[in-house]
Order: sequence, then structure tokens, then C-alpha cells
Amino acid sequence: MDDLTKEQQYLLLSMYKEVLSRQPALGLDDANYFSSSDEVRNLFSPDSSSDHIASQCWKLSEKGYLFCGRGDDLANDISLTDKTIIYMENRFSKKINAIIDFILKIKP
Repeated sequence: MDDLTKEQQYLLLSMYKEVLSRQPALGLDDANYFSSSDEVRNLFSPDSSSDHIASQCWKLSEKGYLFCGRGDDLANDISLTDKTIIYMENRFSKKINAIIDFILKIKP
């Protein structure tokens, strides 16, 4: 994740934390689904514009960290890639407290 801005890291970490918090109530595929960049904005960066978060999602998709589609000026059907999940599992061992500590250090 050395190729990402702090804001991009923050979004990915926040999304991964959300995925973990949705489990085990949901399976991984359902837990790892965000309907649009507006949902991501509402959950993790409500002070940002819709266009800005959509742009960040597309950039993360281009770098292979997210899957997402384009439509209506939004990133749609967003999920973390296996590459991202593997990195997070290796870095944080699914420990939400470690993720939260790191998020607090890099929050833009």
C-alpha cells in the first residue's frame, strides 16, 4: 500500500474494518459489498463530496485494490479485492483494534 495516499489507505482500512464487523452475521461476499461510492462516503467520509469519493474508488480500482463499476457519476458495486484482503489479513491478523489504531494515525 506504499503506492497510496493516506486518504486512500484510510478508505481501504475503514472498508476492511467494516467488512470484519459485518462478519460472521454475513458471509464474506455479502460483508464485502458496498452498493456505491455514496455508501462509502456516508460511512467513512461524510464531509467529502460524492464526486471526490467516487474518484478515489476509481483510482483504487485502477491500482487493483477495489472492484467497482462506473455509472451515474458514482462507483457502483464496490468490493475489496483479494489482494487487499490478503494484505490486511497479513498486516492486522483480523484484529479490529489494530486496524482502528492505524486508521487514527493516518486519518486525513
